[in-house]
Amino acid sequence: MKKRYGKRTSKVNKGAPSGFIISLLFHAAVIAVAVTFVVIEIMIPEKNIFVEAPTMPRPTMIRKRLNVKINRSSSPASASHIVAKVPDPKMAEISIPDLTGNGDSLMDGIGGIESRGFVMPDPNRVPNLIGDPITTGNDLEVTFYSLGRTRSGAKRQIAETEYFNIIREFVETGWDTSTLKRYYRSAGKLYAQCIAIPKVMSIVGPLSFGEADYMANASRWAAHYRGKITHKDGITFRLWGASDDVLTVAINKEVVLAANLAWDGMSAYKICENFQGGAPGSSTTQKAKDGMYWICDTDANRLMGSDWITLEPGKVYDFDAVAGEGPGGEFYSVLMVEVQGEKYEKNDRGMPIWPLFATAPLSREAQDSILINMIKDDYNVKNITTYFIQE
Repeated sequence: MKKRYGKRTSKVNKGAPSGFIISLLFHAAVIAVAVTFVVIEIMIPEKNIFVEAPTMPRPTMIRKRLNVKINRSSSPASASHIVAKVPDPKMAEISIPDLTGNGDSLMDGIGGIESRGFVMPDPNRVPNLIGDPITTGNDLEVTFYSLGRTRSGAKRQIAETEYFNIIREFVETGWDTSTLKRYYRSAGKLYAQCIAIPKVMSIVGPLSFGEADYMANASRWAAHYRGKITHKDGITFRLWGASDDVLTVAINKEVVLAANLAWDGMSAYKICENFQGGAPGSSTTQKAKDGMYWICDTDANRLMGSDWITLEPGKVYDFDAVAGEGPGGEFYSVLMVEVQGEKYEKNDRGMPIWPLFATAPLSREAQDSILINMIKDDYNVKNITTYFIQE
């Protein structure tokens, strides 16, 4: 072999393939070019700036003052009676009566009835008109009967004429309560010192006795008052009464006053219809001889007066009375006393203002409940001086 002379030069790709070196050089060139065109931008967030929102005008509400109509009319002559249709389901006009009595009935004025303002009674608090659940010891016991129900409380069909005939039988058979045993009787009793129920809605009857289904008992009901009366000095008097529909009174089981509604379009007058009254100006089924008669509240409530009655000193007598409502709607029943020899002031209709017949002094609450419903000066509530009380 021939030996070569001279120095041997070294290669740049010594130990590495030529393709790898070429690829490396190519990628380096690409990266250099890319760096020159790509711009890396660093975003610095701007600081939040809060701008106060513009103030919006606030709406203002115009408040209207509630106008409450206050009716202070006290004269029945000037009272106007409006026959109303069945009212729409709207809030009724508020009528605030004067506590001294102005003729605005507490529960008057449902559609179809002469309206003088309407306030629905609270079932949990009925005015003290028929009686209280607590006895004072000198009062009349009051029992509630619903003649439109059976003894068990089931409803029954009963005509208006039948209702009055049942009361008539009760009175004419000597006030025997067994004649009423077929009909519903309230479990609770009330106690009253007088019979003074100015014109109100007839639901006052069942409401007073706590009857839950009071609307179903608003007609064909009766309240039986009974007790003992006496006068230590002896007294001669006569009774005056008016009702819509029923008020009949007996002493020692003998009827002394039949002040039932005299209108012949209703059968109430048939209860003791032979009783014509002994007092001048008494109402009967016919007008008095002079064509005039005393009235309470309205022309419909004509007064009936009894003959003179004498109680012997210290002697005790049985007292019975029945008040009631037949068709429903309005109810009224008031009993007064005229003591022989006494003088009485007269109201603007020329009628003596007789005091209520009372067995004992009336509480302030009882007086107010009567005064707030009655027409002023129809009768004396606050200054009663004669009491038929057992001492």
